[in-house]
Amino acid sequence: MGEIVPYNPIEDSIDDLQHRCQPFVLEWIFGFNPRVPLVNLTTRKDSKELVMASGNALIFYKLENQTEVAHTLVGHKSNVTMILSDASGRFVASADNLYSINIWDREGNPGGAPLAIRTIYEPFKSSEINAIGLSQDGRYLVAACSGSQHLLQLWQWTVGNDAPDDSVELPPRLGKIKNIRFCADHGKKNHFIITLENAVIFGYFDPRKQKLFIEVPKKHGFQDYNDSVFVDDSARAVSVTGAGMAIVWADDKKLDGQLKKQFLKYLHLKYASINVIKCCDRKLITGDDDGEIRFYDAHMRILYWFKQEDPEPIRTISFGVLPRKYVFEGDQNGGENEEQEVLCMDSLPRDVSLEGNPVIVRSFIMATKSGRIYDVDIVQNKIQELYYPSGSIITAFDVHPKEQHLCCCDGNGKVTIFDLQEKQPIMNLNVPIQRTRRGRITALNYSPCGTFLVGGAENGYIWAINPATMIISEDSPLQYSCEKIRQLVFAPDSKLLVFTDDEGSVGLLQRENESWKLLGKCVSHKTVQVLFVTLSRFLSVGDDRHLVEYKTEIGDSGRVETFNITERIKIEQSAHTVSALLLPEDRLLVSNDQLKLKIFDLNTFGILHTFLGPFLDGPVRELNLLPGGHFITFMTNKNLYIQQLPIDGNPFKYMGMFAHPKLLKASRPMKDQLMFCFGEGDHAISMWRMNTVPLIENQKHCGPGLDPFCTLLPGGKTGCYVKEMLSLFFYNQISPKNGDEDTEIAIRDAMDIRDIPNYMRSIGFHMTQFEEDNLTAEIALLNTPSLTFAEVVQLFLNHRSLLNPSCEDIQAALTCVTGGIFESVELGSFVGALSSLGERIDARELTFYGEVLFPECVPRGDEEGGSFLVPLDELAEKLC
Repeated sequence: MGEIVPYNPIEDSIDDLQHRCQPFVLEWIFGFNPRVPLVNLTTRKDSKELVMASGNALIFYKLENQTEVAHTLVGHKSNVTMILSDASGRFVASADNLYSINIWDREGNPGGAPLAIRTIYEPFKSSEINAIGLSQDGRYLVAACSGSQHLLQLWQWTVGNDAPDDSVELPPRLGKIKNIRFCADHGKKNHFIITLENAVIFGYFDPRKQKLFIEVPKKHGFQDYNDSVFVDDSARAVSVTGAGMAIVWADDKKLDGQLKKQFLKYLHLKYASINVIKCCDRKLITGDDDGEIRFYDAHMRILYWFKQEDPEPIRTISFGVLPRKYVFEGDQNGGENEEQEVLCMDSLPRDVSLEGNPVIVRSFIMATKSGRIYDVDIVQNKIQELYYPSGSIITAFDVHPKEQHLCCCDGNGKVTIFDLQEKQPIMNLNVPIQRTRRGRITALNYSPCGTFLVGGAENGYIWAINPATMIISEDSPLQYSCEKIRQLVFAPDSKLLVFTDDEGSVGLLQRENESWKLLGKCVSHKTVQVLFVTLSRFLSVGDDRHLVEYKTEIGDSGRVETFNITERIKIEQSAHTVSALLLPEDRLLVSNDQLKLKIFDLNTFGILHTFLGPFLDGPVRELNLLPGGHFITFMTNKNLYIQQLPIDGNPFKYMGMFAHPKLLKASRPMKDQLMFCFGEGDHAISMWRMNTVPLIENQKHCGPGLDPFCTLLPGGKTGCYVKEMLSLFFYNQISPKNGDEDTEIAIRDAMDIRDIPNYMRSIGFHMTQFEEDNLTAEIALLNTPSLTFAEVVQLFLNHRSLLNPSCEDIQAALTCVTGGIFESVELGSFVGALSSLGERIDARELTFYGEVLFPECVPRGDEEGGSFLVPLDELAEKLC
């Protein structure tokens, strides 16, 4: 058990609990989601604290003294879409688009990760959460939705009520809600502003009446609103639009004891879209698509602006939690205070007013559309880039076979290598690809020696890169196909390279004189996995339910002379192969989309075993064997799994972890400690630390014998299903065999292997002839004339089909068999088709089944068969 992670707990802590319960722990995320605005929680000059989102995880990031610390927390079932905080920065609210809203306490676990202290599940049931707002004092939480219903709800979440304190319907004509901002003034912390596509709504909560009120100012022809904010120490609010407009709202009249907001004026500030507006230190700050940040006073008079050398559209501006204290040179009293920053008047930037006042505003964080994060200090005239740039979605990645390096590629063709020990990017390269879906790199692989790095693109290009220097080879790109490259697989000696494409072609390349030469190419099948067995033999399993063997002949010069397909074997009947893996002792492990794991002999390609895989979240994909040969890892649609070998169908021998809310695209283990993965639409790669302790501990409590297997049956070991199976097991032994009633009856705790297929049918597994042949072949390898009840039950659970066909599936099959007839089926032609197509059924069996299903339609004795029409839905219902 060399793969067990050593752990010596000092005290009973949260980390100790994770080690004992979780097979995977999210340790780091390389990148973030730039579509979700980040939050700046910085409180000190010498540190930076941020909260970002990536998938369904939150990243609490801290940079202090050039040391990075990140707490990656998974608290949502879907992708995080919104992050907010109160004025103190202690409470952080996060929400996904449908399932929940979480409140995190950053001070609840001193020195550790923040804690989720409140969760509101499905606040709008089936409607999406479009926006949330958290008041500056952290008392009020507001959420809004638009879709099938347009609703605004408010919670005084510290009280603990699951139901909202009040709710109000929103006008549906105003479009989708974009954001909600609370007022920062002390006397109006229960006031908020909602920005929608076509309007702005002002609201407030009356704590005495426990009532929520909203008002919609009169519309003045503006639309495409992007953001809104209250002006500090003022009765005004300002909204910005995609047309570069700023709309100012002010208290114009008093109605029902409240000052109502009315349109005051509008200003055309830019010809580009203004995406964000903030109010800080009595200044209004805007960010736009031109990459320009502008500073205005409370009356929207411009004071200052700046733009980077390479401007990018700005999506987020977030100021620190506490204002910084400044003092000018010569004004210090009582010595220098550590909390004060001494400023030189001559070095400060000046605004464009007639007075030319110095521009003094606390530092802030801005994030661009291309996924870059900058720390901007106007006073010190400094700009520093933070974290990792996450410009485009990840398309492919791989881990170095020997060093602690991670290499990934995004949709813009940027290849980056990360040092996993320092968690820093060390090299990058911009591959000159066509920035369309036809040019993206879809496969990225290191050679087993780590010397070569190749990438395959959607247009058939193969890029050869030197990972030590990040220089593209002179003969790149290689193009031996016009279709998408699906896989790139190196031989164990790194001298041969196999590529496959969407057309079903398999090509073989050999490295000669610092370049790759094509040795041969053939159309085989649409492959899902290519595996090198030896240097001269490799296999491919495909979506066509076949396994293909290839062999090469190497001449005296070391060059491959021939490349041929030697064998093609059918390994599935109705299922489709999903993944494959080479196991020790010349065995091949294959998974299919019917949730089965099959083991084949690599010499004869005969089936050895069939086992049930995880059945809660799609088929097993991306099989990998960990060093030592004791564990394998794989992924399903949304989960990562680790399983102990040997496989026997025991559900307690594997454990999984929810890893992605949509669909996992790829995963790679690094030795026996780390697992990397990314999912659909991700701009980042997640790093998980593997832990086999929970898996081993889990097996100590699963029970002996049939106990773990019977958990897969209704009622468990003592349920009616198992009792019925046991009764039929003994009934099969006392029933007369071969019509001879004088046969001596002997009751044993074992069943003759010849009776097992019919026994399986009697307890609910109606196998095809192909499945029966596989079952008998596996039983024959046991070299025993009989099997015990426990052994038979294990065979039944591993072989039975979990995906029972629905009535619609049977109707589709009947339509195909009968030649496209959609209303009724002619029984005679249907019986004839069953006796001639696919696995042919004996005529006597067909007659028997027909008499049972349709006794009035099947001819008896010497009667001639007529044409009997049976409605398609009725026939499908009886066959289901």
